[in-house]
Amino acid sequence: MISNEEIAQYYDECEFQYRLHWNLDQSLAMHYGYWDSSTTNFHEALVNINKILARRADIKPTDLVLDAGCGVGGSAIYLAQTFGCNVIGITLSEKQVKTARNNACYYKVDNLAQFEKKDFIDTGFKGESFHVVWAIESVCHANDKKIFLQETYRVLRKNGVLIMADFFKVDLINQMKDENILEKWTHAWAIPDFSTIETFHHDMESIGFKNIQITDATHNIAPSARRLYLRFLGGIWGGMLYQFLGRSDRMINNNVWSAYLQYKAFRRNLWKYKIVFAQK
Repeated sequence: MISNEEIAQYYDECEFQYRLHWNLDQSLAMHYGYWDSSTTNFHEALVNINKILARRADIKPTDLVLDAGCGVGGSAIYLAQTFGCNVIGITLSEKQVKTARNNACYYKVDNLAQFEKKDFIDTGFKGESFHVVWAIESVCHANDKKIFLQETYRVLRKNGVLIMADFFKVDLINQMKDENILEKWTHAWAIPDFSTIETFHHDMESIGFKNIQITDATHNIAPSARRLYLRFLGGIWGGMLYQFLGRSDRMINNNVWSAYLQYKAFRRNLWKYKIVFAQK
């Protein structure tokens, strides 16, 4: 089990690493992005995932979107700017709420993009409130992914859409070495475990979702996985020095090593990256 407090603490303490390696002040993104034939750099990849998911969800100006796990507000601000729709972003981190609100004001969409500290498995919103539930690399943090799906189904209007992108472990991982790699990586990111896509699909069907469509986008995030690994190689000695001097805590040090572990797991074909679309 990973507590909400541990998840918030991870993002709060490690934010400076995202700020450094993700150019967070400009990108407003904390995910892998999406690379296609037209992508020339990492920043474009980070914007691309918003474009891909928004197109797939067919976002309209009249939609009310719930960004479940909104980070510092990047996707919500993009949707408000691009489509003029209303977005409510929720996160477990009070620090992220404040940052997201400031970012929305800076980009002049604070009338459309609002942010609250809430848990996406128990939002407190009225049933059938949203046209779209949007989630990028956040559902993996749920201890029980089925409870997230149940809450999503509850807050979606009839024919409403779930659109998400996330990590899924491959089925039938049975080597202790492989399990240890995944466990060290996920726990470093305050993730209890990845679901398999088979289990996730079954849970969506059992809850009542229809028109379920799952796209494998693993090759579209591969350059980001490699980039993160190369950043690890470039920064590991500095991280070890900080640790030796007592200036780096365990969470930050584990986050450094996670950049290596995610790529090792990627090369061993232990996880896939999926884009999931479903309707209520």
